[in-house]
Amino acid sequence: MGRYFPIYINLAEKQVWVYGAGRIALRRIAGLLRFGASVTVAAPKIREEILALQQQYPDQVAVLQRVYQPGEIPKNVHFVLAATDDRQVNTRIFRECRTKGIPVNNASDSSQCDFYFPALVEQEQLVIGVTSADGDHNRVSRFCEKLRGQMREGEWQNSDSGRQN
Repeated sequence: MGRYFPIYINLAEKQVWVYGAGRIALRRIAGLLRFGASVTVAAPKIREEILALQQQYPDQVAVLQRVYQPGEIPKNVHFVLAATDDRQVNTRIFRECRTKGIPVNNASDSSQCDFYFPALVEQEQLVIGVTSADGDHNRVSRFCEKLRGQMREGEWQNSDSGRQN
């Protein structure tokens, strides 16, 4: 598994397509919306939580209640997340994105990811993204919980160690 460079980008008004509406897709969609992305969700069954996000972010969320249709991904899409419950469909989405030059994340196959979604730790104006080079999601989760706990306890509020020069 290669190492990925952490990069922060402005997602305001960026077009992101998400195929699938399960637990992973929901978590990623919520994060993308908080950072201003315009998200199109395509899935045969749409979770109530995603419909609630559509009401909360009416200008940012479009829902297509149907399966992936080969060739449909617009070339002007900035990112795609393939998170269906069918690995073969996710791979077809990955291949279409590759032919169109669109960065893609296949949630079911890390070898078919141009980028990863980090675990996010957010407090006030701080945003910390955490991922692991070896794919150990449990270790990332434990680390993020420790960070969140320290932030809640105020351990970082009087520290100069995070000052940028």
